[in-house]
Amino acid sequence: MSDVPSFNIVIATGTADKLLMLGVLTQTGANLGMPVRIFVTGTALKSFKKGGFKEKPVLPAGFEEVMRDINAGLDRLKTDNWHKMIETAMQMGDVKVFGCSLMSSALGWKKDDLDPMIDSIVGATDFMIQSGGGQTIIL
Repeated sequence: MSDVPSFNIVIATGTADKLLMLGVLTQTGANLGMPVRIFVTGTALKSFKKGGFKEKPVLPAGFEEVMRDINAGLDRLKTDNWHKMIETAMQMGDVKVFGCSLMSSALGWKKDDLDPMIDSIVGATDFMIQSGGGQTIIL
């Protein structure tokens, strides 16, 4: 473990806004030299299935129009998508992505079913150990 506390993100909802924020926060943490640990659970796991990032994520209910405007603006700015942001962060720094063992089991998915960026499938306890007691946010 690094002397720098880790920045930990639990993503439980796979809507477009949460995935975008995951990409931005992951890249920011890596840019700041922080170890970043991500725990993917709940409906977010679908976006981390092999090729799942290629599917358009669900727009957040009640914010569909503004999210379409945001996406159009991000396209105009040629901003990387959330998946590419995480890939870039992984190349820049100490970023690890873990899939939730409970959700993976419930869906009948194995590590081979998930995006290669998933380091391993772990339980919440193991994630807490991996996170080293750093700040944790939930998306």
